[in-house]
Amino acid sequence: MDAFLYCCDFSPCAIQLVKDHPNYDDSVCHAFVHDICEEVASFPFPPQSLDVILAVFVLSSIHPDRIQGVVNRLSTYLKHGGMFLFRDYGRYDLSQLRFKKEEVHDLFANAGLEEVQNLEDRRLQVNRGKKVAMHRVWMQSKYRKLYPPSPS
Repeated sequence: MDAFLYCCDFSPCAIQLVKDHPNYDDSVCHAFVHDICEEVASFPFPPQSLDVILAVFVLSSIHPDRIQGVVNRLSTYLKHGGMFLFRDYGRYDLSQLRFKKEEVHDLFANAGLEEVQNLEDRRLQVNRGKKVAMHRVWMQSKYRKLYPPSPS
């Protein structure tokens, strides 16, 4: 299987950590600094060229007014049939007031993606050392870019 990985982060320090790892190989991975909120910044790959986009705890770091635009923009880089994989904080995770299941659905549906999976993962985590119980909530979702309709 031939695969190439692009990874980006807003933080130059985070990207440098990736590049400094002994297993980093720029023939199979390109790590770069990028602000995904910036509407005019270009990516090092063309639209409709990615099979998968993975956003883990990414969208919760973006101002709520900008999230839909980011998802819309990123979705243009997916090939038809490509998957957008999303994991982030759910509503009422600790002190977070982030994503509700319906909001996640609307966010990706408004970007033209089809829901494959949209789960709310609720867990009770106990820190036995500190004797603290934490109610955690995460959203875990998969959305697919649809193929264009066949001409009649």
